[in-house]
Amino acid sequence: MDEHLKSFKYRYAGIELYFGPGAISGLEDWLKRHERVLIVTGRRSAKESGALDDALKILSRHGVAYEVFSDVTPNPWASQADRMAERAWSMGAEAILAIGGGSVIDAAKVAAMIAVSGGRASDYVYGRRRARGCLPVYAINLTHGTGTEVDRYSVLTVDETREKRGMVSIYPTASVDDPRYTLTLPRDQTIYVSLDAFYHAYESATQRDSPPIVELLSAEAVRLLGMWLPRAVENLNDLEARYWLLYASMLAGVAIDISGTHVNHLLEHELSGANPRLAHGCGLALLGPRVVYYTHKLAPQASAAVLRALEPSIRPVPDDAEKAMRVVKEFQESVGFRERLSDYGFSESDLRAIARKHAGLMGFGEEQLFDILKSAA
Repeated sequence: MDEHLKSFKYRYAGIELYFGPGAISGLEDWLKRHERVLIVTGRRSAKESGALDDALKILSRHGVAYEVFSDVTPNPWASQADRMAERAWSMGAEAILAIGGGSVIDAAKVAAMIAVSGGRASDYVYGRRRARGCLPVYAINLTHGTGTEVDRYSVLTVDETREKRGMVSIYPTASVDDPRYTLTLPRDQTIYVSLDAFYHAYESATQRDSPPIVELLSAEAVRLLGMWLPRAVENLNDLEARYWLLYASMLAGVAIDISGTHVNHLLEHELSGANPRLAHGCGLALLGPRVVYYTHKLAPQASAAVLRALEPSIRPVPDDAEKAMRVVKEFQESVGFRERLSDYGFSESDLRAIARKHAGLMGFGEEQLFDILKSAA
């Protein structure tokens, strides 16, 4: 274990966050309180990262019964949260242990509400039902991009409509951010999740009425991403790089919990709802540079405050919008991001339909939205 990588405990919004190498030990006092726990994972990452085995050792040590639900996919469906809740209820689970990235943890939060308060995930997504109680959720985060281990949000795609929507769900009771569990992220996912964290930071800081503390958190997150993502891409086993990327992602998660995201996330949800094969962070990075262009025109002071971490010469004036866009695009390309929306089967007519559907979104007209979408084609 790298002694210079500090482990610490941090309390935010009622969450006990355990951060650093070996941080899973912090969950032991929580998990041993329960007799039955539902473990929720994706298809492979929980096992490959070593996190599942570490969690099972804790549960076995204290005689906690468990079942494993491993059917969560990227860009999770509402029906997956429904099935997860049914499994939790039928086994009499007293808590849910979510081991994964944003998809797994998001779905677990919603399932925790359904298991106690009834209904279906779509009821909560569309605001037709409110939770009156929930199971505690313990989150072991496996990516440095999600932020969901420290925020109150979930994102699900409704099966019937293929509409991907964000919603307020619940905070985890306790979360683990251990950089060792991110070492098995492949190169493409390393880039995608880190750029997800970048846009969490950028969008929250440039949100209307965002408080100064968010700008502070976001600028530090972007500084760390700019410094450490190139190192992580060059050496996927660089634990120090993973540590600071995970820390940046956590800061960005707190930032979006305070201020939320805006047009980039809303448009991306439309794209990955239509094609779940499109990774969330990839979709954000495709649209992001052009979103930065428009955002810098509207909120140049906040935009420049965050982007100066990548390029100190960016000025807080609308005239630097083109430069801000170029800086972000060049940063993404420098770490190997060069994908296009056409790689995922989107045509110009598809993009026009999305722009028309969301005309007026956050003050953006149809032509501006189409311009953002077409920039990624």
